Amino acid sequence: MLFHSSSQSPHRNLATRVVVIIMVSALLWSILLTAALSYSLYRYELTEAERQFTNIEHSYIPSLEAGLWEADTARINTLLDGIAQLEDVGSVRLTDELNQQFSRQHSTFDKFFASKKYMLQYRIDNEQYSVGQLHIGLIADDIEQRLWRQSRNIALVTVSALLFCAILMLLIFRFAVSRHLHAMAEFASKLDLNRLAQPLKLKRQTRHDELDQVVDAINRLQQRIKHELARRNEVEQQLNNNAMQLEQQVALRTTDLQLKNNTLKQQSSELASQNEELDAYAHTVAHDLKHPLTSVLGMSRLLNATYLELSSEQKHAALTSIDKSANKMNDIINALLLLASTREKTQIPLQPLDMMEIISNSKERLAGVIQQYNVSISSSNDWPKVVGYSMWIEEVWINYLSNAIKYGGRPPHIIISSQTLDNGKVMFLVEDNGQPLNTEQQAALFSPFQRFSPKSADGHGLGLSIVKRIIERLGGNVGYRVSDNGGSIFWFSLPNAD
Repeated sequence: MLFHSSSQSPHRNLATRVVVIIMVSALLWSILLTAALSYSLYRYELTEAERQFTNIEHSYIPSLEAGLWEADTARINTLLDGIAQLEDVGSVRLTDELNQQFSRQHSTFDKFFASKKYMLQYRIDNEQYSVGQLHIGLIADDIEQRLWRQSRNIALVTVSALLFCAILMLLIFRFAVSRHLHAMAEFASKLDLNRLAQPLKLKRQTRHDELDQVVDAINRLQQRIKHELARRNEVEQQLNNNAMQLEQQVALRTTDLQLKNNTLKQQSSELASQNEELDAYAHTVAHDLKHPLTSVLGMSRLLNATYLELSSEQKHAALTSIDKSANKMNDIINALLLLASTREKTQIPLQPLDMMEIISNSKERLAGVIQQYNVSISSSNDWPKVVGYSMWIEEVWINYLSNAIKYGGRPPHIIISSQTLDNGKVMFLVEDNGQPLNTEQQAALFSPFQRFSPKSADGHGLGLSIVKRIIERLGGNVGYRVSDNGGSIFWFSLPNAD
């Protein structure tokens, strides 16, 4: 009925043209759809290739790296054979660290569909060592044949289905609903979010048939869309608000956790340092204070003994020993108090220092020792201005100079100097002419209770640890090195006053 001669009603010619147009359109759509599906198949094959590569990476690469590391040729060949027998693998080429090559190639291999290179590394104790390279190539012929065969089947099915549907739809439009569907299509084409209140009405009497049901359904759908859009806008707004609140809560909690973590780390470090200081106090009280205290007790009992008659020289020697022991205990107690003050003092009155005056005061406090050991001290008269706390820095000079006197040459010759550094600090150096320290002594130099030579000095071993604490609190550093003249150089740095 659709293909009557042109001598009859002109509607039949229109129907013929519509059939031709629909068939041509169906062919074009089938071509586009086939192309899209073929591309999807091609992407699928690429995905499968990547999965093949992933399978090789997880299943074979670790064993192959171990085999290369152990130079196990049999194991390497077995693994390469296993890779070569995988589906679509056309070429396998392995180059080890000695540039020796192992290769496998499929008999029908002509060109690559996809390839990937793996850098093989063997890990030992968090160290990685390169053991070679592996190149895998997937064969293109089989994959292309599959793609072509599937694309052809898709094209045939798509063309047949679309042509059948086109003819069927043409019959429906021709005999039943073409005019009304056009009205519906025109209504739908003009439908937008601003015209949801206008219902669809057909130019015909209401018959309550399928077309009227479609119209009612479209109008109900229009109303549901209207309500859903309003509800969706409300839900989206609520979700946005919740997301913003959640992000703020996460940010606040993250910041809080970071602050607490930093606080815990700082407290842990402070506790460790305080434990070390407590050990220092206990060690000093238990060992360094015990000996002079025992000497004082012994001499005082000797002087108080009624059954002994001591000569004036013996009494003077006993009193001298008591005085010496008391002075030593006083020095130890002062050192402990100074060590404790470096932690307890939270606000340090920093100010520019007159280093020449501080050094002069230190020499005056050591005048007796300097005279006793016939010490010569060479120093500059021009000192850079630095920032610090004069009372603490004077104790630093006392420690460094007294160590240089005790452990320097005989007679001691000391050179005091300074250097301006590029990092905005000034280094002060104390060089002696004694024996330099070995590596083991240098490693524990600024720890508590470290003495250079216990046989030649009876200090309490807190001096350099106090120096380190003081200088670090003032923003500087301490250190030691061997001088060019074979002696020792102790140094500390402070921020430049400029």
